[in-house]
Amino acid sequence: MGLFEDLEAINSNSKKYRVIKTARNIEEMNEAARNGFRPLVKKVEASEKIRSKYSIFQHIETGEIKNIVDAREGLKYQRDENYINVIERTFYYPYNFESPFAAYLVPKDIEVGELVFLEDLIEDLVGFEWNQGVTHRLISCEAKWNGESFEILYNPKKRIRIRG
Repeated sequence: MGLFEDLEAINSNSKKYRVIKTARNIEEMNEAARNGFRPLVKKVEASEKIRSKYSIFQHIETGEIKNIVDAREGLKYQRDENYINVIERTFYYPYNFESPFAAYLVPKDIEVGELVFLEDLIEDLVGFEWNQGVTHRLISCEAKWNGESFEILYNPKKRIRIRG
């Protein structure tokens, strides 16, 4: 299995559980409530474990900018006297959500103990990591309804690790 197949598999509903949608704004939440769903509202909180990186090099004469994410490529520009490093390698949170809160749209007929598939996770869990320090969030995950909330069935050992 290749990287893209691995990423697709980790975020797939292979067991065909009922899909729980996520609303990312008040309008979507209220529309779902009017249509019989119960919005389960949660804070959107960035995890310190989720991060990407970059460094910026600039051509001295033309001003052209290079955004470098792979440290090996950065070495090439460090050795090139035509470029200067204007932003040293740094990490940042690579996701931007519309609102500081979101809601799982819980169907009225859900049963305690029911296994479901959360299509758009609100929680920040690591799903993919690269040995250069970059991590990406898990997009989807199986969960179990306990009558009040979803217990996310996350196994950190199943996250994808890339060497390179």
